[in-house]
Amino acid sequence: MDQLAKNLDHYLSEVTGLNVTVNPVSASDLPYFFSRQYALYRLIIGNSLLTAVFLREEEEFKPAQFIKHMRQVSSIDVNELCVVAQSLPTYVRKRLIEKGIAFVIPKVQMYLPILGMELRPRSSRKRPTLVERFSPATQVVLIHWLLGRIQDSITPLALSRQLHYSSMTMSRVLDELEATQTAQVKRSGKERLLSFLGERQVIWQHAFPQLRNPVSHTVRVLQDDLQRHEVLPAGTSALSHYSMLNEPTQPEYAISRNAWKVMKEKGVEKIPIEEPGTCLLQVWCYNPKILEVDGYVDPFSLYLSFQNDTDARIEMAIEQMMAQCAW
Repeated sequence: MDQLAKNLDHYLSEVTGLNVTVNPVSASDLPYFFSRQYALYRLIIGNSLLTAVFLREEEEFKPAQFIKHMRQVSSIDVNELCVVAQSLPTYVRKRLIEKGIAFVIPKVQMYLPILGMELRPRSSRKRPTLVERFSPATQVVLIHWLLGRIQDSITPLALSRQLHYSSMTMSRVLDELEATQTAQVKRSGKERLLSFLGERQVIWQHAFPQLRNPVSHTVRVLQDDLQRHEVLPAGTSALSHYSMLNEPTQPEYAISRNAWKVMKEKGVEKIPIEEPGTCLLQVWCYNPKILEVDGYVDPFSLYLSFQNDTDARIEMAIEQMMAQCAW
């Protein structure tokens, strides 16, 4: 179950771009058959809390019987359940969707009505008709292209090797880009080939409504606690590099979610107030190192990180930075 929990964490983090936490729940107060058939976990996706039920006997799983079992436990809200399995037959998935029960099969399919999300399996070949926000991986691919690092007619496998994502994730990226008419996907034999349509500035403006602020949250830590190879100057520290803005009194850095998890596991201390030797650390929904430009976060992600900033000095500096982009 531990490996399945890790796969669930990684899959949901990658696909939703939200903070994900998966922790086991004690089964000491539950009937014996529960521990034989199910393992319970506390699943937090962003601000949503679910009871994740990991299936130990997937072949014997019956949705109707499952609901009866769950209703026997007063501490479980049937409306906040999420079934987690390595595989489920198609007819079982359909029954769960009909009953409105969330489920996740890591790397294959997820159905999370509480978040308004459904990602169908690749084998169905059904592309999303509406993409309100690009996944973090899709945003990375687009910005990588905007930086001039992707040639046209590239395959998901080649992208996965460049950007260190799985081929399946890159295939979903192609689906999102094609669904939003941001790029064109053609077939050559068994291969799918990605080509972006139009000039970089036009594509940037076209895709902007689907782009997300890469910053999940910001914490204050001691600069001495940073592993310099894991972070990049971000925020006003990076903006001062790209423009005439003065450097901030308190440095700002960006770090990937996974690297931040490692820091937390090592017991890094969060500092509640600004003090000498501290810095602001932005936790990003994708790895800023992938898009690094001259030792700083890339200008496109940096622009997106300031979307809600109303400081006139910041707005002027951002305009100056974007005017210098090599469109």
